[in-house]
Amino acid sequence: LRDLLAKLRAEAERRRRLEAQAEKVASLRKPGRFSAARGTMPFPAAGRAVAGFGDDTGTGSTHKGLTLETRPGAQVVAPYDGIVAFAGPFRGYGRLLIIEHSEGYHTLLAGMGRIDSSVGQQVAAGEPVGTMPAEKARPTLYIELRREGEPINPVPWLTARNSKVSG
Repeated sequence: LRDLLAKLRAEAERRRRLEAQAEKVASLRKPGRFSAARGTMPFPAAGRAVAGFGDDTGTGSTHKGLTLETRPGAQVVAPYDGIVAFAGPFRGYGRLLIIEHSEGYHTLLAGMGRIDSSVGQQVAAGEPVGTMPAEKARPTLYIELRREGEPINPVPWLTARNSKVSG
């Protein structure tokens, strides 16, 4: 009986360890909470801010995002993990990429010369998703962050930069 109980305890312990490992693996696969990413997301492209959230557009309205002047052909990356919800031309935005994140957040990236992602594709933070136009001398990337469909200031979500980046 003692041996049988010892075997049962050992089997229960082995099962508990396997379940703990399975939980750990599952937690690594779950997308992170977007709200925890505040202040840590990479800028989608290197460049100089030429218009910020809330700035006057000159037409009586305000900017709902951030506009970066990039170098021609600059690489554009996903600022956070998500799934591509839209990729293609859209009205006055030119080529538009919309990435759906967790908790009702979306990132909109517009002004690219080429989009290298397709609808339904999973993208990771920092993963290349397109490039800026190579033929424009001063291409601009428009970045908009939305929560539950409403624009919010993207700057507090992006990682701080101490100097102008030239890439």
